[in-house]
Amino acid sequence: LMGKRPHPTCYAESEDGIYWTKPDLGLVELNGSTKNNAILRHNGQFCAFVDTRPGVPEAERYKANGRDQQQPSSLVGYTSADGIHWTKLRDEPIVPVALENNFDSQNVMFWSEVEGCYVLYARHMVSDARIRSTARATSTDFINWTEQTPMTFSDTGSTTPSQHLYTNQTHPYFRAPHIYISLPGRIHFDRPALTEAQAVEVCPDPVSGGRTDISDGVLLTTRAGTTRYDFTFKESFVRPGIGYNNWTSRTNYPALGVVQTGPTEMSLYVQRDYDQQTAHLDRMTLRIDGFASVNAPYTGGEMVTKPFTFSGKVLEINYSTSAAGSLRIEVQEASGVPVQGYALGECPEIIGDELERIVCWERGSDISKLAGTPIRLRFALKDADLFSLRFR
Repeated sequence: LMGKRPHPTCYAESEDGIYWTKPDLGLVELNGSTKNNAILRHNGQFCAFVDTRPGVPEAERYKANGRDQQQPSSLVGYTSADGIHWTKLRDEPIVPVALENNFDSQNVMFWSEVEGCYVLYARHMVSDARIRSTARATSTDFINWTEQTPMTFSDTGSTTPSQHLYTNQTHPYFRAPHIYISLPGRIHFDRPALTEAQAVEVCPDPVSGGRTDISDGVLLTTRAGTTRYDFTFKESFVRPGIGYNNWTSRTNYPALGVVQTGPTEMSLYVQRDYDQQTAHLDRMTLRIDGFASVNAPYTGGEMVTKPFTFSGKVLEINYSTSAAGSLRIEVQEASGVPVQGYALGECPEIIGDELERIVCWERGSDISKLAGTPIRLRFALKDADLFSLRFR
């Protein structure tokens, strides 16, 4: 409940990620009553996760970090068996302050099955530019952490991002855990969208920030074990939307995590109406793998990959075409010469909308003989989208 003092941490639960309940836990007194769903009274930026490390004790199935009153500037560790009743790991912080404005927002941790360690993505300030950014550290035991390394950004080629990234929400994508999805809250200071009267109408008593700041959500990615964010898409991933309430400071920040909520659907959750009596989370949906796509209009278009090697037997794609659209795929040698039997003209037209389509050529779908050999893929699209591909 950021924006309202004393920053309690509250609990809600759902069996499907769609319908949520707030149980009456009776654990914390707020406003003279324990009839609420709060689990901690004072803990700024408390951030929990399910520990998926093999062999983790049941009593430590859930872990978290946060800043408490005794350690207001550093990160303290917590463990829990149920995600409701929490125990401080120790009085000393597990991650001390090391960078300017360190930890002054949500700081995310998770167990990386690809890296075989815990990973931290933490907020800091780039000193010279005074821009909010993210740093990374790792740990094998959740207690002893490496020094924080500031992340670099593809658009600037440096550790200074081109825009203020208030939160980072970096986490492994559940369909490809070597790819970490980041959905930062991007904030624009002194860029008012509302008149003073309109801002006062929806947020008469702001606790944090100002009425002249506006925010949205953006999409970044990074690879496991690296310190570089790909910031290809500057366009808003989560726009503020209609209504004065969406155009005040620090609202529209994506929450941590993207989860599958149906056979073809995944959901993300977005904080709305920050610092307002109507503060809540919105659920937004995407198709599986639908963060971005290679798109071609009706007139057609092509994409050719860089040379790469693969392992596996077949090529699987997640795609969508119109009734008039299509998709064809060609396998090329690293030099760009079509591989015999896998040329564009030997790939029957692919039409439809599927999450897992095995690509076939006239000779079949088996491409295992090309495994380990550098190849390129050429995609010819017409009124179509290609969302993802993988070999298996």
